[in-house]
Amino acid sequence: MVKKSLLSAFSAAILIGGLILASAMRFGTVQASSIPKPSIPEFTVKFVNASYSVTTTNPYTGLSETELTSNNSIEVTIKNQLFDYLNNQIYYNVRIKPRFADNWTEIYSLRNMTSSYNGDGTFSYAQYINDYSPPQSKSSYTIVTFPVVETELYGASGYDIQRYYSGPQYEEGRYFAFLSAIPAGGQVDFQVEALVGHDSQMWVIEHPFYPTIGGHSAPAVAYDESSEWSNTQTVTIGESQTPTPTPPNFGPTSPPNHEPLLTPEQLGIIVGVAIAAALIVAGLLLLIYLIKRK
Repeated sequence: MVKKSLLSAFSAAILIGGLILASAMRFGTVQASSIPKPSIPEFTVKFVNASYSVTTTNPYTGLSETELTSNNSIEVTIKNQLFDYLNNQIYYNVRIKPRFADNWTEIYSLRNMTSSYNGDGTFSYAQYINDYSPPQSKSSYTIVTFPVVETELYGASGYDIQRYYSGPQYEEGRYFAFLSAIPAGGQVDFQVEALVGHDSQMWVIEHPFYPTIGGHSAPAVAYDESSEWSNTQTVTIGESQTPTPTPPNFGPTSPPNHEPLLTPEQLGIIVGVAIAAALIVAGLLLLIYLIKRK
């Protein structure tokens, strides 16, 4: 009778340990599959005048001639945040508007693209991170730069703010203006949003007029989650600020983005194994104690 009780107690300890281990493994899997909302980005924005003079000698007169080469830009410096999920990456979206206007222009907005062909003449769609969205760097800050050039609008004066774009018609890519003819002293508002995405595939339709004829899969970054938009930072066009080698002080710096030593799934399994092992050892010790007592 005593022997049966001892075996029952030992079996119960093993059963409980196994249940805890299974729960821990499930807990780790759930934790790994849930992606948290990224923090609202902290950033600064400044107008940088890095124009420089070039002096040459006229070959006919021998006189020196100095020409000013314009090199202006807007520099957005974003404080990186810790995000320890191996299969996901943080990207940034930026939006901009004239200081006294209401409508924002998103520079790296999400794209609703074809994700697959269903085989019955229909397609599935999903949201993807913009190809030009800057990924979070591996250092403490991510810097996004927008060229500021003399306006290209005919008959207008002022400055254009540009962004980079490439496509089939532009083999090497080029810059396009998204705000034009901004007067010197004009003010522009900026906000930043953090996006989370993971490597995936999209479906590229090869014939635009007969999309079901054919297509192929291509790499793309699928959208998972986003933060709220940040507070507003304002920059004055033409208000020169010399670039500095050290980033702005945001207070205590978060550790740079890096791969964690353990994923949540691995951590959950380790904890579960440790608890289950402890229960089994305790059951064995109890069994030995009761045998000796008998």
